[in-house]
Amino acid sequence: MTQRIFRILLITLLFTACQDEKKPADLPLRFEKETIIKKEGQNCDTAEYDCTIISLEVLKAKGPEEVAQRINRVLKEHVITTISSEENSTITNLEDLTSTFINDYKKAAESFSNEPPWEAYLNESIYRKDEELLSIGITTEIFSGGAHGYKNLSFLNFDPQTGEQLSWKDIFNPGFKTHVEERFRRDHNIPAEENINSTGFWFENDAFHLPANIGFTDEQVILVYNSYEIAPYADGDFYMEIPIEEVRPFMKNQ
Repeated sequence: MTQRIFRILLITLLFTACQDEKKPADLPLRFEKETIIKKEGQNCDTAEYDCTIISLEVLKAKGPEEVAQRINRVLKEHVITTISSEENSTITNLEDLTSTFINDYKKAAESFSNEPPWEAYLNESIYRKDEELLSIGITTEIFSGGAHGYKNLSFLNFDPQTGEQLSWKDIFNPGFKTHVEERFRRDHNIPAEENINSTGFWFENDAFHLPANIGFTDEQVILVYNSYEIAPYADGDFYMEIPIEEVRPFMKNQ
């Protein structure tokens, strides 16, 4: 009897140990925040905005290796493309990106004695994360000379099971675009029979299009037309927040 109890306890302990020693690939997808800050000069008081600074608060996916690698690659490339002044950047990592930003400022300051400090701030946040959809929002604010700075909210959406990036066409059927146009016209008092640009918008080829950035929370779809996308800079950004329930009939996996 004692031996039987001992065997049962041994089997139980072995089973528990196997459960605890999960391989990294078996762990659920999760994220850690990483902050990279680089400043120009030793005496930099960021509270007074008196120095050149670049601050990146980025997410790092952890968990299933291939899934995490795909997501991290897209996130990294997005940051580099957003911050870098090079059209076809050869930068491959965020440390080099921050160094290049500082060095570009130094070159500009050597050429223009009155060059004001440059600033770049980027922050990545999870807006939605469940078994069906991962939506990450990236807020960016850059000033690197010129008349005014650059502010932007962008979204990247992923399949959390595979790490593949998703476009709106992967999530919605074509009826979604039609529904959003009807809502946009209603919100901005543009009659259905009128040209979409009849009230001063800048839609290319006089045809409505969805914004480049569409994000998700648990309760809403967020559509963002950033400055210059459909209107002059002075008009600012245009946001649409639509309840998920309103667009659920257009979602492919519902």
